[in-house]
Amino acid sequence: MPYPAPSGHIADLITCLEALPSRARLSDSNTELIYAFAYQLVTQGHFDKADRYFSILTLYRPTTVKFLAGAALCHKMLKRHQAAVNVYSFMASIEPQEPEHLLCAAECLLLQGKAQQASETVALVVRFCQENPGHEQTALRAKAIAALLSAQVSHVA
Repeated sequence: MPYPAPSGHIADLITCLEALPSRARLSDSNTELIYAFAYQLVTQGHFDKADRYFSILTLYRPTTVKFLAGAALCHKMLKRHQAAVNVYSFMASIEPQEPEHLLCAAECLLLQGKAQQASETVALVVRFCQENPGHEQTALRAKAIAALLSAQVSHVA
């Protein structure tokens, strides 16, 4: 059973962000055009340039997950791991039924050397996937990361 849609403070935040006047400054077709350009830059490995466009998109559409995902990926590839964790965590708040966001945050925590936090986050993802069918690929990745973290802890001890 998937988690429910965001409620309470998160739902209020989403509503407020979507009501910002800046949203009206760019049409949906303009944001899609910018997204296509930024996506092309990502596929070419130009993360620094793509990041600029994803930053613009997230200013004008701060709750659009595909724009946030692009920004998070650029942060990750540019080794700004804490910024990536922040974006992935926000995405997890917007879409709590999508465990991939937290798994990506865990990967970035691991890249920062925060093995304990990464392990705790991966455990949440594994538990979510066990309780909610339909996330088999995410579950496999989470279990593989958990096993690596467990082996790392065993090796250190």
